[in-house]
Amino acid sequence: MSAKINIASSTHSTEELAAIVLDYTTIAIKSTKQLFGGYSGSSYLITLNTNVFPTQYVLKVSNGYSFNDAEFMCRTAAYLGTVRYRECCLPVAKNKNTRTGDDDFVYVSQKEKSGIPSFLLTYVEGQQADKVMRDSPDLASVVMRGIGGGLGKMHASSSGIDMGKAQQLRLRWYETDGGCCDVQEQYTNKILEKIMADSDAREHEFVSFYQKELADLKREIQLVKDGKLGIGITHGDPFADNVMSNPDTGELVAFIDMEDVCVGPLLFDLACCAIGCCFKEGEEKDDLTGKFKQVLDFDLLSALLEGYCGVRKLPILEVEHLVAYMRLTLLCNTSWRFVKFNIMQKEVPEEAKNSYYELQERIKHLHKEAVEAQIMKVLNEC
Repeated sequence: MSAKINIASSTHSTEELAAIVLDYTTIAIKSTKQLFGGYSGSSYLITLNTNVFPTQYVLKVSNGYSFNDAEFMCRTAAYLGTVRYRECCLPVAKNKNTRTGDDDFVYVSQKEKSGIPSFLLTYVEGQQADKVMRDSPDLASVVMRGIGGGLGKMHASSSGIDMGKAQQLRLRWYETDGGCCDVQEQYTNKILEKIMADSDAREHEFVSFYQKELADLKREIQLVKDGKLGIGITHGDPFADNVMSNPDTGELVAFIDMEDVCVGPLLFDLACCAIGCCFKEGEEKDDLTGKFKQVLDFDLLSALLEGYCGVRKLPILEVEHLVAYMRLTLLCNTSWRFVKFNIMQKEVPEEAKNSYYELQERIKHLHKEAVEAQIMKVLNEC
């Protein structure tokens, strides 16, 4: 839930990148530039030595992914292109003459020097939406309306995919292949088991809070399993730093960083966008951190929902459960921080250990009757 740090997991020479790019085109590389900002790998802006548009692409080296995982992700993102959705960075298929008869990887290259899955993406010009809103507060509502509309169009154009179709097309399914903040690890108790297996963590005050919220999460996900909530392509991480906007107008350019894309519950994606983009500093300071508590920005939420519902009208059941799904998505992120910095990486500063707390407080904020009533008012006005 914080701005992405400027890291890259590895570096590559132009010659090493050229070897990968040959899987996609025979046009020589004119220049390369390493991009920063992601957690899961290294990204490079590739400029080809041609005057034929497009001349620029992004090459992603996906540290931590298996070849199958990367191909699942690429095929799922590429599906959006088949339904004429263009407001995202789309994977580029490899040249057919670079694939052998038994090559199941349509999008993923195996030519990286250390055997790391790599793939080529379309490139878009713009500025990260969170920066646009910080630099030009008067454009914030325009930015959020554009994000909402783009997300709504993504969902509307891809809704109705069931597990059978996902398996047939080798699309990433949220219950088995990841995405959607790995919510399946929550309702299958994998996260709870990690917590309870650690002698220090299971005595932490966070645990009782987590267990209570986890019970709610399971009830909400059951609605999806029962076929009562919509399924389709979800971005999986639609925060403002994963969206490119026009810095002059605030209009949506494209969603980027599609590493969490999957076929999953559409309401999860909308809720994730709301909790990631629509909080601001309130006026009350927190006793533990000394920072101002985060509260919901109803102007931004209203703009997001106005844009979304202008493209995809929310069914009544999704309206009724949006707040619960906002808490659900926050719980996924809160527990991830708790496990990461209190179990997996214990030798970290206290600030990191307590980073879960801010998100826990957001969940408590969303439990307030007045807050939920205001959200429902906004929804009913859309």
